[in-house]
Amino acid sequence: MRKFGITFWFYAKEHFKKKSLIVLAIFVAATVGITFAISHFGGDNYTDVAIVQESSAFVIDDELFEYLEERNFFFVLSEDEAREMLDEGEVSDIFVIQGDARPELTIITSNFSPDREIEIFLTQILTAQHLETTIIQYDLPVDAVVELTTPIMIYTEIGDLDDFIAVEVINMVLPFLIYMLVLMSGQGVANSVASEKTSRVMEVMLGKVHPTITMVAKILSSLLGILLPMVAIVIGVVISEIMGFVRLQFIIDVVNDFFSIDALILAVIVLILGYFCFIFLFAAAGAIANSVESLTSTLTPLIYMTMVPLFASMWLDLGGTVMNILVYVPVMSPFVLTQRFLMDYSGMVEVAIVLILMAIFSVITLIISARLYMNGISHTSEKVTIKDLKKMLQK
Repeated sequence: MRKFGITFWFYAKEHFKKKSLIVLAIFVAATVGITFAISHFGGDNYTDVAIVQESSAFVIDDELFEYLEERNFFFVLSEDEAREMLDEGEVSDIFVIQGDARPELTIITSNFSPDREIEIFLTQILTAQHLETTIIQYDLPVDAVVELTTPIMIYTEIGDLDDFIAVEVINMVLPFLIYMLVLMSGQGVANSVASEKTSRVMEVMLGKVHPTITMVAKILSSLLGILLPMVAIVIGVVISEIMGFVRLQFIIDVVNDFFSIDALILAVIVLILGYFCFIFLFAAAGAIANSVESLTSTLTPLIYMTMVPLFASMWLDLGGTVMNILVYVPVMSPFVLTQRFLMDYSGMVEVAIVLILMAIFSVITLIISARLYMNGISHTSEKVTIKDLKKMLQK
């Protein structure tokens, strides 16, 4: 365990010394912040707004909206009518004024964050009206003060995103994330192994550390470097929350609306197992390549092995007969299991079986890759053939 820790820390430091990785993380965090800032300050996103006054006790005069410039306000009679306008792209935000005893404001938006200026404007007017009616009703007793200091309830929800979440996120983003994670990390690991092999560094290390430990340490350190941009995304969102560009609770509510805790946990497990189903083979490919220049031809079969299930998950019907069979194929499972679970195509029994098969396949690829890794390091002469691979596996 001590040797693994030392080896892992050695490779981790090498990754984080790369300026390109730090620059990428800063760029990702800045891009997230700028995206939310544009969404917050962008003029066209908030120019068309629907106002629905369902409350009979708290009514805002239409003339007051003239003080909010560069916006088009549509005063509609029902929330259903306003939602139709949102679905057709006629408005980007809906503000529904509700409540009789106490005013409530429901916001339905198609942006990352609703128009905060209108939200504050309506909240201030409704607060003033609430104050006035409470003073008249209670004649300023003590309990009236408590009532007046109670915040107005504001509800926010995403409108017109059911199809987007179901089709775009589930069918495209999750498989593409797995593909990019495997491809970026895999190519980096393979290149690193091939470079160390040609420079004879690996032969020195193999005398001190077992090849399997070296391979696993290199893979995990590479994964740590790949996950840095994801951490940068979180940092960008937090900074945007601090700057007031977006509500963090709003994003959490959106995720909770469409993804259960079980689905999120499954997505993380599938992502990790899917990564290990492929990544060991990339390390082995770097070990058996006779030079860095010839690495491309060695990696080509592995790239196709990840590319085919990616496109298959996008083109094939997730609930069809073909996918009901392919979901049990370990190289295909990471790209479709979470989506099928979210769409109720896969039950808990199927999920358990597929995860077990993925775990077994990961162990098998680890054993095979470790053997190829150990025996391929010393093979530097000619191009590796099928016969050479058999010999490496038999040693």
